[in-house]
Amino acid sequence: MSTIPNRLALLTAAILLVAFPALAQAPAPSGPVRPLSRDEFRAQVYRQLDTLAGRATGRVIYAGVTIISPDAPNPRHNMAIIVAGDRIEAVTPMAALDAKAREAAEVYDATGLYAIPGLIDSHVHNATTPNRPNAEQHLRREIYSGVTAVRDMAGDVRALADLSRSALINDIPSPDIYYAALMAGPSFFTDPRTMTASLGLTPGQMPGMRAITDDTSIPLAVAEARGTGATGIKIYANLPGPLIKAIIAEAKRQGMPVWSHAQVFPGSPLDPLGSTSVSHICMIADWVLNPDKQSYSHADAPDYSKLTTANPNVQRYIAALRQSGSVLDATLSVYPPRKDLTATNGDAVRCPRELAGELTAAAHEAGVPVTAGTDSTSEGTDPWPQLDEEIESLVRFAHFTPYEAIVAATRNSAIALGKQDQMGSIEPGKFANIVLLKYDPLTDIGNLRSVVVTIKRGHRFRRADYSHRPIVDPELGQ
Repeated sequence: MSTIPNRLALLTAAILLVAFPALAQAPAPSGPVRPLSRDEFRAQVYRQLDTLAGRATGRVIYAGVTIISPDAPNPRHNMAIIVAGDRIEAVTPMAALDAKAREAAEVYDATGLYAIPGLIDSHVHNATTPNRPNAEQHLRREIYSGVTAVRDMAGDVRALADLSRSALINDIPSPDIYYAALMAGPSFFTDPRTMTASLGLTPGQMPGMRAITDDTSIPLAVAEARGTGATGIKIYANLPGPLIKAIIAEAKRQGMPVWSHAQVFPGSPLDPLGSTSVSHICMIADWVLNPDKQSYSHADAPDYSKLTTANPNVQRYIAALRQSGSVLDATLSVYPPRKDLTATNGDAVRCPRELAGELTAAAHEAGVPVTAGTDSTSEGTDPWPQLDEEIESLVRFAHFTPYEAIVAATRNSAIALGKQDQMGSIEPGKFANIVLLKYDPLTDIGNLRSVVVTIKRGHRFRRADYSHRPIVDPELGQ
């Protein structure tokens, strides 16, 4: 990882250069000091500001690598990825790499390694109960494991804005953080999680956690959400269909993605379709088996053993989902495998991962884009993040090929963010978000755990530099 110099000193220097351009001087060839030209002065100021912003500089050629990326159906061997600053400048066969391309560039020997786009976890929660040290531990584990971006699906937007800024300017080792402003019906804001995410303010009455009623100005509510720095709006619970559709329409008008639960009671799962993404595949199972349920809760779970993907209402929903263009954030990680379900702790009534996987497979086979979102974290003792298990579950339980699972965790998750023009594949013009692996993930998806280095916006995070310390979550006490 690039070392970021003292920002206060750099800021002071940049301010002095702007305020007192006469201080900007350079030695003339004969020795005496000469004032910088206007162009030299501007270039020096912008270099200082780039350093303050944590931007990568210089050119690097990752040479001899095998590229696995959603923009090409087959692996490309013996390739060169040319990175300039924080962007990919070119992708070319090594045989086409001439002397001019190598000029003033660092050559990183990636022979024998496999390059995939930076992974994106499309469903995390880092500030439900804001705890900065704990969040930084999770984020550090993710960046050193190949995760270059996360979509935070609701929390305290004040804490998330600060974390997002720190990640962006490399004050902390972290994926980039794109977060949601939450909207729900007023009755949802008795949920304790909304209280911890609104400390000091009233849940439902702040821009990042807003109660919506028929009397709400939806354009103003969306504009306020944008003002928090949020990337998208999360539609959570307890809203009727017309209000759900009004939020989606207004957010689209203002150019903001909408991320919704697959069912927002008392509305049906058909109401959120047309949002950028819908989350939690087993909400569809709940709807099919318990269509009269009127409010959001984990109580009154149905008998999931009675459901298969051949159910006409399952098929009806998948067809509507495909037609809507919404992305499916399946979150297989939140559904335990049958072998882990026990009657003694109440798990016996939970949707099993096997069913969640079959439903996800049916949507995938119908042409619905599926992301890789966890909505959970791996054990604190695990040196790898939950995203690895989520991707493996797409292969094991939803019958994805390893390549399709990688697409889910890269391009499709970028689509859910509305950032597919900036990340999600290894292409010129996109951010230099790349993971170099020691082993081929197409032969074994578990090889995603063979990270050699993560590259985020041109900065390198070597896995060898990561020393895992157990993460203790104060909320769970684990």
